[in-house]
Amino acid sequence: MKPTAYLLAMIFFLSSCGGGSDLDNKKEKLKSKQKELEKIEADIAKLKSEIVKADPDYFKGNERIILVTSTPSKVQDFAHFIEVRGVVESDKNVTLNAKTNGIITGVYVTEGQRVGGGTTLITQDADIIQNNIAELRTRLQLAKTVYEKQERLWKQKIGTEIQYLEAKNNKESLEKNIAVLQAQAAQSVLVAPFSGIIDEVYAKQGEMASPSMPAIRLVSLNEMKISAALPEAYLGKIQLGDSVLVDFPSLGKEQTVRVTNIGQVINPNNRTFEIEMRVDNPKGEIKPEMLTVLKLKDYELKDAVVIPNDLVQQDVSGDFVFIIDEKTNLVKRVSIELGESYKNEIVITKGLKGNEILVDEGFRLVSEGNKVKVKESSSAS
Repeated sequence: MKPTAYLLAMIFFLSSCGGGSDLDNKKEKLKSKQKELEKIEADIAKLKSEIVKADPDYFKGNERIILVTSTPSKVQDFAHFIEVRGVVESDKNVTLNAKTNGIITGVYVTEGQRVGGGTTLITQDADIIQNNIAELRTRLQLAKTVYEKQERLWKQKIGTEIQYLEAKNNKESLEKNIAVLQAQAAQSVLVAPFSGIIDEVYAKQGEMASPSMPAIRLVSLNEMKISAALPEAYLGKIQLGDSVLVDFPSLGKEQTVRVTNIGQVINPNNRTFEIEMRVDNPKGEIKPEMLTVLKLKDYELKDAVVIPNDLVQQDVSGDFVFIIDEKTNLVKRVSIELGESYKNEIVITKGLKGNEILVDEGFRLVSEGNKVKVKESSSAS
């Protein structure tokens, strides 16, 4: 590399490093200035409050009326929920296979068809077995005749016991052979093991079916359940019978169910445990593998003071909100202590009683001592 090119490369490298350092310095300076601004604003608010208390008329004539909306603090029951994703499953979602090898002679169902338990779904060629059964039945008729005659003779003490036992054994052997063949013939007919809906039909008439090949998928939508994995930390907070609000996003509906099973094993890979809930599905809208959002209550508080979460402000002295004196329309700053929050609501454990009027829209434009005019909220109808 030429000396000039090397020098230029070094200058570029050093300027890049210097630029990064300068940016970091600016970021630190911005944080410092923001802290100074927060302290100044807090000092201004404090001074205004002290001045108004000592000289209520000090700001008259110079006061700027700020247009705001208001919302009340409320005393109500508060509940916190954890939200996890769940999956719908069916205990009766099975793929049915033929029980024996054979040519398919009939397919008697179509996809989407509702069937009852015991309904014939497909049949296979069983002519050879049926012919064997017919032959054995003919032989059985003769064997029964011989047996009956030998039995009568034996009762009359005519003939030998061996002749009687041979006739009896021959008849019973043929009966057992016929029963075995009938069982084999029954395997050539695939029937529905329970009532449900035919979801898929793989079998085709004329094809060879075998136990290793799927023939029919049968699903029952009557007995559905939802399973979900919860973090290990919630193991002691969820009990059998607890109510769970289930949201089905794809259906746009919610349904309350109860916890029916809690897993006893922690998954070592993600430190979670399984819970299950049975769900009613009278209209068949809920499908296997459907995604859900589960809302499980893990905390509740009676008669809590609750306000909108986004009205809480913070500075170096702590959390606070602005309230409005209804008689004077002056803004007052109130320090608060926070409890649990859920969605856009937060519990106030100290500082509010539940009957205050809070500055809503415009709460970042006011400070203690400001005079405001309350307008109707834009969300009001």
